[in-house]
Amino acid sequence: MLNDFILRVINPVHLYKIISLNRNKNRVSRTYADEQLKLYSQITPNGFLHYGYFDDVSIDPKEISVGMIYRAQERYAEVLLEKITNQNDEILDVGCGMGGLINMMLAKKLKPVALTPDKTQIQFIKEKYKNTPIYGCKFEDTPHSENINRFGTIITSESLQYLDLDKSLPLITNFLKKDGKWIACDYFKINNQGEKSGHNWEVFEEKLKKSGFKIIEKTDITPHILPTISYLYFMAVQIGLPVLEFALDKLKVKKKGIYYAIEPFVEKIYKKLTKNIQTIDPELFKHSKMYVLMVIEKV
Repeated sequence: MLNDFILRVINPVHLYKIISLNRNKNRVSRTYADEQLKLYSQITPNGFLHYGYFDDVSIDPKEISVGMIYRAQERYAEVLLEKITNQNDEILDVGCGMGGLINMMLAKKLKPVALTPDKTQIQFIKEKYKNTPIYGCKFEDTPHSENINRFGTIITSESLQYLDLDKSLPLITNFLKKDGKWIACDYFKINNQGEKSGHNWEVFEEKLKKSGFKIIEKTDITPHILPTISYLYFMAVQIGLPVLEFALDKLKVKKKGIYYAIEPFVEKIYKKLTKNIQTIDPELFKHSKMYVLMVIEKV
């Protein structure tokens, strides 16, 4: 194995290929080929890709099981569905993931319409929910004329953070019926600390007002999603990093040549992992983010 590795690295043809692949890695659109989402979908077979909702906000992360995570994800969907007051009109699920919410809406005899730009999700939805209409595009690229005043409800469940507000807010206005409701559930930045994903809350509020929306219901559900984040953080720090350290130590002893080849990159790997783990630090999250469930109407 070591000889194959060395030959591939020193061979000019293979070396060029390695450099080219590394340079081109960011040119593959994550929107349309998101391997990370595919992995999540395999880990969470219930079709949900969100943090879930724990009723018991004081639960110790060491006591959480995978089954509890699955149940919390279902509970999250139940909380969203409780906000749907119009049971007769179509419901647009923006960023539908692997269809967990679609499945629960169909069970309630509702009329979901799916939307996702991810090719893995598109194929899965088409195969599993054959009678459910689906738009395989970004929300900003949704066909306009056929969707004016179409939906009684639009749901953005952990997908709002990916939307361009300046382009998306006018579309939501046009796509909703006169008495329609927008149910949004996502996290927002409340300061400049922590990970940078998510819209700034104050900026979001201001753009809502300018776009002719009003929040008729707002609930901070941060405490209810923190148990999942705490669990992920616990698993990463208490299990993930020690296992990695064990594997590298064993490699250093058993496969000295391979370890020598990768040694310059070990520190970079740890820095990258540490940075990623910080994004699920529950203390940092709750001081830098606010996870909000809202029901929004047109003025």
